[in-house]
Amino acid sequence: MNRKTGYIAFGLLALLVAAMGLATWTEHKLDSRHAFKLFYNSLWFSVLWFIMTITACYYILSRRLYRRLSVALLHGSLLLILAGAMTTRLTGRTGQIHLRENKPLSSFADDRGSVSTLPFSLILKSFRIEYYPGTSSPSNYISIVEVKDASSEPSVHEISMNHILNYRGYRFYQASFDEDMRGSVLSVNHDSWGIGLSYSGYFLLFFSMLIVLFDRKERFRFLLKKLSSKASKVAIISIMAFSAKDAYAQDFTPEQCALWGRVWVEYNGRICPLQTVANDFTVKLTGKDRYKDYSAEEVFLGWLFRPEKWRYEPMFEVKSAELQQLTGRKGFASLADFADKNGYDKLEPYYREIYSGGKQDAQLKEVAKTSDKMHLIEMLLDGSLLKIFPMTGNDGRLQWMSPDMRFPAQADSSEVLFATHFLHLYHEAIGSADADMYLSKLQAFQQKKAGKYLPSSMRLETELLYNRLHIFSWMFKFCLTVGFICLFFFILSTMRNRTYQIAERIFHILLWLFFAAVTLGLGLRTYISGSIPVSNGYETMLLLSWLSLLTGLLARRYSLLIVVFSFLLSGFTLLVAHIGSMSPHITPLMPVLQSPLLNIHVLLIMVSYGLCGFMALNGITALTVNAFIKDGEYLDRMKEISELFMYPATFLMGAGIFVGAIWANISWGRYWGWDPKEVWALITFLLMSFTFHSKSIKFFRTPVVYHIFTLIILLSVLMTYFGVNYILGGMHSYGG
Repeated sequence: MNRKTGYIAFGLLALLVAAMGLATWTEHKLDSRHAFKLFYNSLWFSVLWFIMTITACYYILSRRLYRRLSVALLHGSLLLILAGAMTTRLTGRTGQIHLRENKPLSSFADDRGSVSTLPFSLILKSFRIEYYPGTSSPSNYISIVEVKDASSEPSVHEISMNHILNYRGYRFYQASFDEDMRGSVLSVNHDSWGIGLSYSGYFLLFFSMLIVLFDRKERFRFLLKKLSSKASKVAIISIMAFSAKDAYAQDFTPEQCALWGRVWVEYNGRICPLQTVANDFTVKLTGKDRYKDYSAEEVFLGWLFRPEKWRYEPMFEVKSAELQQLTGRKGFASLADFADKNGYDKLEPYYREIYSGGKQDAQLKEVAKTSDKMHLIEMLLDGSLLKIFPMTGNDGRLQWMSPDMRFPAQADSSEVLFATHFLHLYHEAIGSADADMYLSKLQAFQQKKAGKYLPSSMRLETELLYNRLHIFSWMFKFCLTVGFICLFFFILSTMRNRTYQIAERIFHILLWLFFAAVTLGLGLRTYISGSIPVSNGYETMLLLSWLSLLTGLLARRYSLLIVVFSFLLSGFTLLVAHIGSMSPHITPLMPVLQSPLLNIHVLLIMVSYGLCGFMALNGITALTVNAFIKDGEYLDRMKEISELFMYPATFLMGAGIFVGAIWANISWGRYWGWDPKEVWALITFLLMSFTFHSKSIKFFRTPVVYHIFTLIILLSVLMTYFGVNYILGGMHSYGG
C-alpha cells in the first residue's frame, strides 16, 4: 500500500510537471490570458496540487520519514511554501494606482477587475527621471508622494525603482509614468499572510538543505566518504579530463575575430571598433596585448562566450607569498583558483582593509589590482562592456545600448528582440556559417540605426591598423635596449678616447626609425581621436617621448650622449605610459535595478546549470563506455558520482529559485508570476527531486536509467536557459 501511495504521489507530480510544460507552450502559441485561464488559475490545476500534496503527506507519515530530521524539515518547508502560495492566491490583492499631481486617490484597480479601497489616500507631489551622468539613459524613476491617514499625521515618501513604500501592509512600487511627467503609475500589493508563510518556507528550505548536506546519516555524506577513495578519485579525474580535453581548442577563426574587431561599440565616450575594447581588456588582464598564442580578440571572445573554460587559465599574476599560498599557485593563478570549494571569493577578507581608507601595503595593492581584473571580467560577462546596439532614445537622441540595459520605450520590438538575443544566438551558432551571418546582421543593424554618426571607413581602418601595430607597447623596449647599448658605446669611446663612427651612424639611423614610428603612432592616434593627443596623462607621456626623440635628432651631431639621453628618456616615458595603459578606466553602466539578491540568484542558478552539465557529461561517458565494455562496477561508480553532484545541483537550483522569488517580491511586488522561465526552473527542480526517491521509485536504482534521467534534466535546463529565451518568451527571455 505504501509503495502504491508513493507511485501515486510521484505520478501526480509528473502530471503537474507535464501540465506546467504544456502551459508554457500554450502561452507561446496563444497568449498569457489563455495560459492562466486554462492552467494556472483553473480549478483543476489547484485541485491537482492539493491532491498531490495530501497524497505526499500521507506517504511521508506512513513511511515514518518524519523521524529523519533533515527529511522532515525539507518536506515541511515545501509544504509551507505551497501553503503560502495558496494563501496569497486566496487573500492577496494586487493592482495599479494611477496618480496625477496634487489629486488625492484612495482606491486602486484590482487585477481581478474590481476597485479596492485604501484605508488612506495618496497624493503625487512630483515625478522626475534621473539620468546617468553625461548620457540620455534613465537611471531611475522617482515619485514623491504624500500619505494622508486619519489615524496619523501626513507624511511624504519617495518611491523609486529600487525603493518601495510599505504602509499599513500595502506596498507600492514604481511601475510607469505619464508622458507629461505629471502622473505616475504605481503597482500595489497587499498580502498580509501569504508572504510571511512563503518566506518562512524559503528560509526553512535553506536550513533543511544545509542539514541534509551535513547530516552523517544521509546519503550525501555516505557518497562523499565513499568517493573520496583513490579509485573513485581516478574516475572523477578521468571524467573531468574528458570534459576539459578540448577546453582550449580554438573556438574562433582569425576571420571571425577580424569580423568581431570591426563591430562598432561605444567605449569611453566615443564610438570605436570592438578590437579596441578587446585590446584594453587583454592588456588589463595580462599586461600584454596577447595571451600565449591568443590574440586580444580571441581572449575577449573566449571570456565572453566560453567563460567556463577561460576561468581555469592562469592569467592572474600572484607575487606575494600569502596570495600564492591562498591560491595554491606560484607565478600565475586562474580565476577559479581565487574561489574556495563553495564558490566564495578567497579575497573577501582583504576587501574591508582595502576600502577602510588606511595605508595599503604591497599585498593589499595586489589584491585590489586582482579585484579590478575580476570586476572587468564581470563587466564583460554581464554585457556592460558591449554597448553595440544603437537605439533612438526617449528624447530622440541616439544612444548606444548593451544587452543588459533598459531599451527605450518607443524602440521597435523586433529590434529590441534582436539586441537582447543576439549574443545568445551567436553563442549557439559558434562553429557554423550562421555565426558570420549574425555578425553581418549586427553590422547592418548598426549601419541602419547610426550610419550617419559612425566614423568613416578610413577611420575604422586607421584604428584597426593602430591596434594591430601596438607601436607604443613595444617601442619602450626598443628605446631602452638601444639606449643602454648606446650608453655602453659612449662609455667605451670615452674611456678609449676614440670614435666608433659606424656604431654612431647605426644609432642615428635607429633614432630616425624610432622617431618615425612614434610619429606614426601619434599621427594615427590624432586622426582617430580627431584632436591632438594631449587629453590625459597617457597621451602626455607619448608626446614627451616624441619630443625626446625629436630633440635627439636635432642635437645628435653635438654629442653621442644626447642621443643616449634621447633613447633613454623616450623609453622611460613610454614605459610609464605603458604601465598606465595597463589600467584602462572602463566605467560600467550599472542598471538601477541591480540587487545583491539578483546577483546571488543568477550565481546559484548558473552553478546548478554547470553541475547539471557535468552530470550529463558523466552520464554520456558512462553509457558510452557501457556500450562497448560491460562493466557493472564502473557503471555503478559513475552513477554514485552523479548522485553526489545531484545534491548540490538540486539544492542550488532550489535556493536560486527562491532567492529569485524574494528579489522579485522586493522589486515589483510578486514572488511568483508563472513566467515561462520561472515555470521551467521549477520543472527542472522537480525533475531533480525525483532522483532522491530511489527507495520509492525502484527503477532509479538502475545506473543506466539514472544516467539517462540526468540527460533529461539537462534538456530541461537547456529549455529553461535557451528555450524560454528563443521560443517561449516572457519577462525572463533575456538570455538567462
